[in-house]
Amino acid sequence: MSASSRFLRSALLSLQQTPVRPASSVAKTFSTSSTRLNSPVVKVPINLIAELRKQNPISLSKAREALAASNLSLSDALEWLEKDLEASGAKKAAKVGSRATKEGLIAVTVMGTRAAMVELRCETDFVGKNEIFRTLAENICSTAAFLDVHPADQQRPPASDPLASFPIDELLQAPVIPLDPAAGLLSSSSSSSTSSSSHQNITQAITSAITHTGENIQLQRAVSFSSPIPDEKNNTQPFLLPGVYVHGAVKPGGNEGKVGGLIILSTISTNKSSPIMQRLASTPSLSGDLQKMARAVARQVVGFPTRGVQHTGGQPVILEEGEVSPYLLDQPFMMYQGEQRSVKEVLAEWARQREIKVDVAAIRRWSVGDEE
Repeated sequence: MSASSRFLRSALLSLQQTPVRPASSVAKTFSTSSTRLNSPVVKVPINLIAELRKQNPISLSKAREALAASNLSLSDALEWLEKDLEASGAKKAAKVGSRATKEGLIAVTVMGTRAAMVELRCETDFVGKNEIFRTLAENICSTAAFLDVHPADQQRPPASDPLASFPIDELLQAPVIPLDPAAGLLSSSSSSSTSSSSHQNITQAITSAITHTGENIQLQRAVSFSSPIPDEKNNTQPFLLPGVYVHGAVKPGGNEGKVGGLIILSTISTNKSSPIMQRLASTPSLSGDLQKMARAVARQVVGFPTRGVQHTGGQPVILEEGEVSPYLLDQPFMMYQGEQRSVKEVLAEWARQREIKVDVAAIRRWSVGDEE
């Protein structure tokens, strides 16, 4: 028998021994394959992807997935992305939550007679300089300034500290109220770099930033101020004005850096016939001078390791040669025209020239990583 004949015989025997599959099984297999081949595939137009990415800076694949899952509806896709971000962000936050946060930013802001300062921490200096992180710090600070920890109290004793610590748990639940840096006013919507929704709260904004940066982010502390407005006809009530400054700003002209200061000036008129509020309303230059002085005092507080306004008793401060007092009023006022005289002396003369009396009612000086 030839080789070809032996091969043919072997193949026939093999076919006879192979069990025959029922027709229903074959039909079922074919039906399943046919279903897969004929399943509808949503084709997402590139212009919709581009529009979604304008409103929320995400990857092409994530934009395509969101639009496909939302039947090509932009509004539904944005909602889908928000839910997806919350789910993935919560997992990420839980995963990195135990990591140490030694870097970050001090953010300060002034909005008229309102002000705030916050410390936002992260893991690395690289993320601390990231625009997403910086904008988050800015928005948290503007929220604290706008809300204020307590309503303005006209009966607040003058001797009390007008700067109030903002409870972190309360601030985390507050809605994000961002500041428009260009206008110096509150913006009507959140920044796209930290949120795709205008109704995000601080916790959600932090979770979003954790998702984008991959690092643990913690709101460490916050302080806020809201000035009670004195009676225009009452010359005994002081006008309280905030001043802020940061050193090492990560953005030119920005208010987020490594060291920050928030101070409060207390001002009354020494002209008994013209209360301070009347004078501020009638003399715009006086208001401008006060704002410049408030900023100069804040710069002074940041520029030196300032612990308090003045020494109030206890052990005297012993300084080595070349050292500067840790108390503001005893320091040379270098941040005001390079003055060598003390802050106390310069403030007194500056105020006399304008027929006012100015005191420093409170100060805060924070550095990233400080232990409170």
